[in-house]
Amino acid sequence: MLGNVESQARDGAVLGAIIDAADRSYVESLAPGPERDAVVASLTRYRKPEALAPGDPLPVATVRRAGDLEPIELADLGQGRPLLLVFGSFT
Repeated sequence: MLGNVESQARDGAVLGAIIDAADRSYVESLAPGPERDAVVASLTRYRKPEALAPGDPLPVATVRRAGDLEPIELADLGQGRPLLLVFGSFT
């Protein structure tokens, strides 16, 4: 629980290091407890500082086209156009 001093210090450090300003203000508006713990855990798990950011070069990877499942290099998908990649579980 985030009610003890150690957890509050960890939570504060995490908020300052990883979570952006909009998310930080939302988390800080929550009372300490399970809901806040879950929000902080989700944000810190999926928003990592080493993650790709807009404008970063594409990683070297082969993906499959949705239409015919043919392999294609990720870099070939962009070819000077904006490219949006969405990752997630759709099951």
